Amino acid sequence: MTAVPAGETGGAGLACGIRELDLGQALEILHADFRAASARELTGGGSTAYHLRQAALESVIAERMRIRALIRIHRALLGGVPVAEIAHVTGSACDHVAQRWRAWADGQRRLNTRYPGLGLGQREYAQVAVALDDALGELAVQTPSSMSFTRCACPVTSPQIGSPRP
Repeated sequence: MTAVPAGETGGAGLACGIRELDLGQALEILHADFRAASARELTGGGSTAYHLRQAALESVIAERMRIRALIRIHRALLGGVPVAEIAHVTGSACDHVAQRWRAWADGQRRLNTRYPGLGLGQREYAQVAVALDDALGELAVQTPSSMSFTRCACPVTSPQIGSPRP
């Protein structure tokens, strides 16, 4: 990998503007960069500026997708999808789904309070919060084996994509 000379930013000046991109823009740039990358860059070589830019793009994409996933979780909960099923498809525990939703929803409630019409209204918030509380209350009295979603044929022990193997 090509080192960055002392005193240079290593591309940080160019890469920090990436934080302002929306998801579509970041995906388009990442795709174009991937297509234009050299074999050396794709295998870990190349300049640190290239890798810094890729890290910036991938971080923006990950953050935008995390937020989109929370919105989808909200819509699924609103539509009556069981918390255990959401936990299963997202690779999370039920309480983690609830924690993530509450953190997102609380921010949306604050947004709605400051700017009525934006964010999440009290009625919709309460509808999902009650459903989550009921589901988590039911799960708390069940055995650990009954706390999972069981109508799926995928193996429970499947490794996460990209995870190092033992």
